[in-house]
Amino acid sequence: MRMRINIILITFILKVFILIQALPRNQIEEDMQSLFNRSDLRCPMKCNKGPTLFKMSCCICHSKSDVKNLGPLAIVDKRNHYGSEIVNYGDKHEFYALSHRHGHLEFMPGNICNFKGLFMIDLSFNKIKTLDIISCLTNLDTLMLRGNNIQYMNNNTFMNMRFLRIVDLSMNIISLMDPGFLFNMNGSLFYLNLSFNKMHTLDITNAIATKQEYFCLVDYSHNSIKSLTNEETWKLKSNSTVGHGGMVNLSNNSLTSFFDVNTLRFLGFEHPLLIGRLMFYGFDLRDNKWNCDCKVFQFAKAAERLVQVMTRDYFDVKCYSPISLKDRLIVTIIKERQYDNLICNLSFADKCPRKCRCMYQPAVRNRTLIDCSNLHLMTLPHMLPDYNVLEVDLSNNSLYDLSNQFDHIHNHRRTIKNYFERIRFLNVSNNHIQILPRSNLFHLRDAEIDFRGNIIHSLHRSIADLNPCNIYLDTIEMKCECEDIWLQQWLPKNDSKCIKNVQVLCQIEKQIIAIQFMTKKNLGCRIPDTNVIWISAVIVAAFITVVLLSAIIFSFRFEIFIIGRKFLKHFRGTSYPLTLYYDVYIACNEEDEKIRLWLTTHLLPTLEESNMLRVFWPCRDSEIGVPREEEMINVMSHTKTFIIILSEEYKAPVRWNEKEWKHAWHNYTHDLNKEIVIINYDLLEANEIAKRYLGAFLRIGQFIDFSNHKKSIENEIASLITKQDNNLKKYERKHFSHSQIDNEKNPFLKQYPLYSEFRCKK
Repeated sequence: MRMRINIILITFILKVFILIQALPRNQIEEDMQSLFNRSDLRCPMKCNKGPTLFKMSCCICHSKSDVKNLGPLAIVDKRNHYGSEIVNYGDKHEFYALSHRHGHLEFMPGNICNFKGLFMIDLSFNKIKTLDIISCLTNLDTLMLRGNNIQYMNNNTFMNMRFLRIVDLSMNIISLMDPGFLFNMNGSLFYLNLSFNKMHTLDITNAIATKQEYFCLVDYSHNSIKSLTNEETWKLKSNSTVGHGGMVNLSNNSLTSFFDVNTLRFLGFEHPLLIGRLMFYGFDLRDNKWNCDCKVFQFAKAAERLVQVMTRDYFDVKCYSPISLKDRLIVTIIKERQYDNLICNLSFADKCPRKCRCMYQPAVRNRTLIDCSNLHLMTLPHMLPDYNVLEVDLSNNSLYDLSNQFDHIHNHRRTIKNYFERIRFLNVSNNHIQILPRSNLFHLRDAEIDFRGNIIHSLHRSIADLNPCNIYLDTIEMKCECEDIWLQQWLPKNDSKCIKNVQVLCQIEKQIIAIQFMTKKNLGCRIPDTNVIWISAVIVAAFITVVLLSAIIFSFRFEIFIIGRKFLKHFRGTSYPLTLYYDVYIACNEEDEKIRLWLTTHLLPTLEESNMLRVFWPCRDSEIGVPREEEMINVMSHTKTFIIILSEEYKAPVRWNEKEWKHAWHNYTHDLNKEIVIINYDLLEANEIAKRYLGAFLRIGQFIDFSNHKKSIENEIASLITKQDNNLKKYERKHFSHSQIDNEKNPFLKQYPLYSEFRCKK
């Protein structure tokens, strides 16, 4: 009884274990069936381990169909008729298998489309030439056509064959394959074998599948593929996908050159980082004749971080050339950073000069070496490769005069970037150079230059554009002159590490002396007289001072005049004319109601009634019918003080106001006894006044601020005028009789009587 219970328990555990193992397998299997619409495909147990992506790839590569009991079909070869036919000698089945190996078929059977249930075809090792009529077999799963004579693959050959899973076209003579064959495949093609054919090129669209999410293997091995093409100019867009792909076998072909940035761009990858979209693909590139040149360097630098995880066997790609790297694994080169021998030899097409040897070595300062030594050259090369770091060796040639050659090359290549600017090392040692270039040397300011072994006896000042520590000239003996004194500042100092790079010795009176120890007198320089220098300095300083003072005086001429006039009047005393008919002339904006109101109610009563001053206000006192400017000139010429009231309207000149300003300033500048009183009614700034001579009063503070509330503005104005008027009255009492100063007897007032009928607007 106990034994029976144990058996039941063990059986139950085994069933549970099997069920548990079957659950994830069934899920992956269902995903595969759903993805390819193939309910007949089964996934083996060994694909039940690892991440989901690995499980799906394993499932696809090891899947098998559960379609059984395929009905056998045969082929009848009608030698006396055109073509062959398929016959069914057995019972009727849902699916059939056709096998006819090692025969003499040249064409597919003519009635093949009558057997829609064909599931497997094996016509290997016949003589079939074309595959034009099989797209009607929509249920076909496996097509084996090894060892035939097929020459061409049309990208419509397998159209609508969504269940085609395995295609073997190896060992044919296929040389042409339409672009987009794999790219546009949208079914369940897991295996495509095109190995051992005669293909010379492969289009990128036949190595990438975009419509079919997964495939297992596309085999192009053992062909003669030399390069990849992009006939349809396909480009990988940033928002497009290339699926999870599979393995693409390109081993045992004739590929030689690695893919650099330009090649990737040609193949549709505008940016090198886009190649990362193919991370789920595998590319077997082994057993090609790879030239490990400078293009490998770009790939190697990008793969440094991934090299430790590149453990699959198809990463074991070996170099075929150069000899120094032959049979060396590229993975090893990356791990050990053996990049120095990754070089590209440049040809005349790359602008390498004839007979010279040029190579690009990106691992060493990204440099390009140009070896033109020992070629008996008499001129500089007219062109050099278009790389940024050039190291040029022109040693042991017959170069003579570099001056004209520098100018010729610079002018000849005016439209092309001058290659001198890209040179980082220039070796012109052991030539016959006597004269260095007198111009354009500054193009070599970033280069080291070796001039040793030449016969140079002079140095032009243009060489001062270069760093003396970057030039190798050894010792130069020359006849030094005064114009060579600049060398004392340019040559390396005694404590410099590069002091031996350039040493200049002067030949003087049968002696050899380093130019650093030569004086100006030894070099024959004219020593200027110190007295002449001082006199010249004083003259220049005086001239500058005069110019500056003139500019200052001109800028502040009105302010200087007003202040100087005030001091002159103080020390000179006062002299008055014979006739003064008015004490005050008021100039203002007569259209401003606020100013008119202040004048009539405050200022005029204070001046006329309280201080007995004679005031002329054109708005009130002008005579009707008399030319205004003529009256203005006559009145102002016989008036002692001009009151100018500044308001907003005075920012820009108004015709009559401008004339009043002009005549007031004219009388002020020509008569020391006359004064101008500025009243800043609207608190304007000096730079807001249209005329600079009025603004000058504001700049020196000689004005009455209308915002002054400490005392009455009217009394301040009156006191300022009466103080000056008292001096006038004393003068009149001393020199004139009463009748001479009586207004009623004044001839001017008789000519222009005051009309009380004329009044200002209220």
